[in-house]
Amino acid sequence: MTSITRRLFSITSRVRSESLLPFDPSTPIPAQLLPRVLYRQIEQRISNRSRSGKRPEVVSLPNPFLLHRGAQRADFESSDEARYNWRQPSISNRRQKQLLQYYSGADLPASKLNPQALTREVQWTDGTIIRWEGEVKIKEEAKKGVHAGRKRMFKGHRDERDKPQKEADRQGRLDGMEKRIAEWKKSKADEKARNRPSLPF
Repeated sequence: MTSITRRLFSITSRVRSESLLPFDPSTPIPAQLLPRVLYRQIEQRISNRSRSGKRPEVVSLPNPFLLHRGAQRADFESSDEARYNWRQPSISNRRQKQLLQYYSGADLPASKLNPQALTREVQWTDGTIIRWEGEVKIKEEAKKGVHAGRKRMFKGHRDERDKPQKEADRQGRLDGMEKRIAEWKKSKADEKARNRPSLPF
């Protein structure tokens, strides 16, 4: 086991076992059973909040697995829509994959790698309940093709852009082809009759 993997284990160096510990998603998970990296983040944020006053019974913390919106950008006036700075997840996707290998997805916060998680609450050592903020946004299945994921189509070559109109014109000519052939034959017959001499010799 590498040193990085050791740091991901809980402070008790135990991984929750379904056979040993009953699983109830409605009850908070004890903080001692969390991965060490999550325990340290909660501990740091709880200590920062406790300095400002009495610690509340329920604390909401940003989900370290998700992207979070920060303050509004200074250049928002130049655009029609409001623009914001975004904070990257404090735990990378690589670390999340490692955590999911050693811990149950039901005990970890929800993420794109673990979208089915119920975002189970955490019970801190002093009884404080920790709730994770943030929602997992699942993207729709990407469309396949050259124009997949693009707001504006490619300009394309001139022949490609004119192809639909050419096909429509061609089909219009084919639809009236029999009538034009009959008119052409009639005009040729009339011209031949006019050019025929009136005398028999």
